[in-house]
Amino acid sequence: MKFRCERDSLVEVLTTAGRAVGSRTSTSMALGGVRIETSGNDLVVVGTDLDLTIHVSTEAIGISDGVCVAPAKLLADIVRSLEPGAVTIEAEAEKVEIGAARSRFSLRTFPVDDFPTLPEPPQPATFLPAAGLASALRQVVRAASNDDARPLLTGVLVAAEGNDVRLVATDSYRLAMRDIDGSDALAGTSQILVPARALAELQKLSVLGMTAKDGALGSTGEGADDGDGALPTIGLSIGDHDVTFTAGDVKVSTRLLDGSYPDYRQLIPSEYPNRLHVGKDSLLDALRRVRLLVRDNTTPVRLSMRPGGVDLTVVSQEVGDASETVDADFDGTELTIAFNPTYLIDGVEAVTGDEVLLETVDATKPATVRAAEETSFRYLLMPVRVS
Repeated sequence: MKFRCERDSLVEVLTTAGRAVGSRTSTSMALGGVRIETSGNDLVVVGTDLDLTIHVSTEAIGISDGVCVAPAKLLADIVRSLEPGAVTIEAEAEKVEIGAARSRFSLRTFPVDDFPTLPEPPQPATFLPAAGLASALRQVVRAASNDDARPLLTGVLVAAEGNDVRLVATDSYRLAMRDIDGSDALAGTSQILVPARALAELQKLSVLGMTAKDGALGSTGEGADDGDGALPTIGLSIGDHDVTFTAGDVKVSTRLLDGSYPDYRQLIPSEYPNRLHVGKDSLLDALRRVRLLVRDNTTPVRLSMRPGGVDLTVVSQEVGDASETVDADFDGTELTIAFNPTYLIDGVEAVTGDEVLLETVDATKPATVRAAEETSFRYLLMPVRVS
């Protein structure tokens, strides 16, 4: 196998596929590598940890066809360190050689037969608007749990909601919920539970990042880019036990989680008698300042809401205390409610627009953080009980 490719393009391909390579201990050393295959001018790089698989396709100058399995992180680091320009990669016997300008590297490879035999990723059966999905992932994935002892909560529920698609994640302390408007991609499928890790990797794709930045939904056809690198749609194919997202030349496949997701609807209060309308940046800046005194996860930030503003207070027995007042419009009964400051900041950061609405019932029931002008995204947060 031998091919030539521009350094920056090769780094992108190797890094993207390498995100699926697990860091956990495995009986197969080959799972620490990426599978590189050339056929003509087609280059395909695959990384997997058996739960998550990322296929990346691109064009290269093919010199001879073949396949090898090379150390994922080391190969990507080497290519990234090379001078800009063409990089030549040649694999034979048990090694792969990397050359560019006056640099030469030689790495030992893994046996190709030790790399898992993976099915060809399916073609998309339907499509999701890329900008809506990119925004939803940014808002929702952050609320999923990292605790493997509660596997269902490490997933994101993707469910049909009328003619829309709803994403829900919770770690039992906060819950994020986002509706993607105008998409019936899950028609005929009630819901699936996708590991948050897979969606986090999907979120990191550069084409999806550009789509989120541009904010244009584009068409609902094939997932080709719109000329500036941003995608109009993301392909979706749901199997019995897995799901594949197609973003341009990248296919992200993951096993689905099996089980019944908690009934999140019962957590949402039917009405909120208290509403705080506040500038997003003003609230975020104040929260970040008072959080400087927080040294553990048990120290809350207290919000005292009243007409004309909200007072933020952090009291740390070991460090000291901090307080700040933020101008705001408040409608309801004055109350003081306490939250984990990191979780609250996460929720406020996820809101789009310049204004935030914080809706509360009392100091013990879940509060909702959302944008003042739209309701497609909601972030529920449990208060912290304080004396």
